[in-house]
Amino acid sequence: MRKTLILLALFSLTLLFKCFDAQALLLEFKNDKALDSWKPVGGEWQVKNGLLEGKTTGYQDLMLNVAGVAGWTDYTFEVKGKLTAGRIWGMCFRYVDTSTNYRINLYDDLDATNNFYVYKRVSGAFSEVFKVGVGKIEKEEWHTIKLTVEDNLIMVYLDGDLKIETKDAAGVIKEGGIALEGETGTAFLVEYVKIDGKGIPATAIDPKSKIASFWGEVKTK
Repeated sequence: MRKTLILLALFSLTLLFKCFDAQALLLEFKNDKALDSWKPVGGEWQVKNGLLEGKTTGYQDLMLNVAGVAGWTDYTFEVKGKLTAGRIWGMCFRYVDTSTNYRINLYDDLDATNNFYVYKRVSGAFSEVFKVGVGKIEKEEWHTIKLTVEDNLIMVYLDGDLKIETKDAAGVIKEGGIALEGETGTAFLVEYVKIDGKGIPATAIDPKSKIASFWGEVKTK
């Protein structure tokens, strides 16, 4: 029995270290301390009932503010959120600052034409990278937006379906972090943010305490 428990312990530790080494950062909003890793660039941001609530009155962002973020290049970035007021919510990538970044916008009032956009903003000047229609988007409706960016290739998924696959052919922004964003009169909620890629720190856990606790349980069996 003891041998079986030890084998199970070794297997569990292997899984634990694999999980710990994985280059994936999961950010949830369980309490106010969750905002310690973020920096507001305009707007109002608060944690309510385990969700992030953002309210913006213009092009305003909540940027991730962790060590090394400015040098991130290729990554996958996923957000689950919903619009509660206004016409658009979205996310930014290769975020240098509020004036230079890429922006993904999901509109709730353009369903008759195109309502899912990738924009590029350089020194405050906007240009359109790609747009597509994704059907009617309603307020108070949860959606998951997932981006994969590699060099100048941009792929964007909505609720698991690939909607945008394009390349930025000229003046690509090569590196930068991530942000959440809204525009005039926007209010939206976010359940989580997930980012994965080279140089991205793993989700913070304390493997030493978990190992000590686990081995303590094994020794008492």
